[in-house]
Amino acid sequence: MKKFHGEGNVYYTTDLIPYVHFDYPKRDENDRRVSRNGFGVSPVGFMWKEDELDTVVPFAQISGGLIYMESEFPTDLSRKLNFTFDITVGTDIKVGSIFEFSLGYKFHHISNAETGKHNPGLDSNFLFLSISTQ
Repeated sequence: MKKFHGEGNVYYTTDLIPYVHFDYPKRDENDRRVSRNGFGVSPVGFMWKEDELDTVVPFAQISGGLIYMESEFPTDLSRKLNFTFDITVGTDIKVGSIFEFSLGYKFHHISNAETGKHNPGLDSNFLFLSISTQ
């Protein structure tokens, strides 16, 4: 979207989420563990990334979207359709001309945005490591 000379670049991002799975203690069933499945999309996202001339390339990303679950989530008085928001910070590390490692932290929030009778929401924290080839 925008190139900042010497400061990095801003990219527009979008994510398709073909499958999501939650295994959690359900509040309205005395914290009985339940599993729920769904799918979603994050059509609005922005990533800032340093210029890719170095071996270590930091980045930051923010995105928002929707997740549709198989049943009301996370409580019976919630909704099947939920909204998501996440913030990610990390770095890409190039290893030679073929491999790249990405590592970082992601905060993820999901809730129905007060559209259900209950809006408990769930917050998750992730540490991630990925390996990609070119």
